[in-house]
Amino acid sequence: MDNLLGTHSPQDIFDIRKCCFEKLGPAQLERLNVLVQTRPILLEGDFYPRATSQNGIDYILPTDAELPEHKVIAWSRVLDGREVLCAINLAGDHAVIFATIDDDLHEVNSRMRCLYASDLSPAELNVEVRNGKSIRLTIPPHALVIYE
Repeated sequence: MDNLLGTHSPQDIFDIRKCCFEKLGPAQLERLNVLVQTRPILLEGDFYPRATSQNGIDYILPTDAELPEHKVIAWSRVLDGREVLCAINLAGDHAVIFATIDDDLHEVNSRMRCLYASDLSPAELNVEVRNGKSIRLTIPPHALVIYE
């Protein structure tokens, strides 16, 4: 899963493996592996960390030194004019956050649909004008979501 995270380093700054991937059951891991194998964008797309916000106004990027207070890490993979947004909730409670997406690749009021969720999550999300463009994610505790 390191390639999905955009890193080839064994260092796991935010404990993503422990907080999310190690909690996935065999069926969830199989679904994720199939998705990664059938969607080249998830491994080959350009990697972009994404700013997130709890209120849709104040956006922050996680740094190597600290995790955002809402404990969600979001990133995009962009390939051939398409974007896939991935986000992980590292906290033990539900997170509702806005995540920035590529402003040029998405129309206002268009939708991104869920490709994968390790727990119950909305099937589609509306693209909104916030920090350029954003979507409002609802992510269960220790869950991974992927939207296209």
